[in-house]
Amino acid sequence: MNAMMIISTGITIVILGFLYWRMVKREIPRPVGWLQALLPIAIGLLSMPMTIPISMSYLNALAADPNAVKLNDLSFFQALERSFIVAGGLEEIAKLILILVVLLIFRKKVKNVYEYILIGACIGIGFTVFEEFYYGGSESATAFSAAERLISVSAHMTFNMVMGEFLGRAKFSKLNGKSSAVLYYVPALLIPIVVHSLYDVCTTFNSNLMRGEMSGMIRAAVGYAALLVFELVVLIRCKKKTEVFCGMRTLAEETAA
Repeated sequence: MNAMMIISTGITIVILGFLYWRMVKREIPRPVGWLQALLPIAIGLLSMPMTIPISMSYLNALAADPNAVKLNDLSFFQALERSFIVAGGLEEIAKLILILVVLLIFRKKVKNVYEYILIGACIGIGFTVFEEFYYGGSESATAFSAAERLISVSAHMTFNMVMGEFLGRAKFSKLNGKSSAVLYYVPALLIPIVVHSLYDVCTTFNSNLMRGEMSGMIRAAVGYAALLVFELVVLIRCKKKTEVFCGMRTLAEETAA
């Protein structure tokens, strides 16, 4: 374990822990119990390890294929495809699976849309903590790369807050017969995947940036700025609409009361 790993993981835990604890405390009329608040984070730690065998198999297959396009030669759409397979699609599906596992565990306790959002945040936090521990200790990690990752530290948390909200809205809609739950299931997965994949196309899979071209630097700057705006919008919106989300009941006995 090196110093960069400790610093990167420590900063991640402090920032996300503070944001999440503030979210928990805001629930109306009272916060969830400690088990429901913390166990999903532990479960979320499994989300990144779930993706590693698949992503590594895919990357190894590309490395063995002499006709495969190299990372620094990818066009925009080739980069988008690779980002979807390796990161945006794979990671968000893995986190969705674990959100559903948590919802199954707490199926008699998750009582409103706000708690769905909290569960989404937990899974995203767990993923991020493991990711920072995994990448923060790599030999290629630098103070500059740590600063870049600081911008995206709440990315997975906010991706899955959106996912949790739409899953909660689907349950709320189903219980109240207001609209088709499918209208919420689609954006629950689509929004995180699209935002995640586009961000990676601007940064990790930016071949122009790898070649040191100005267009690549501009694309990366746009990606970082857009992600920061997305994170702030999700977090601020959640804070402002806490009361509304808490009032959207997702337990049958609660809606009937």
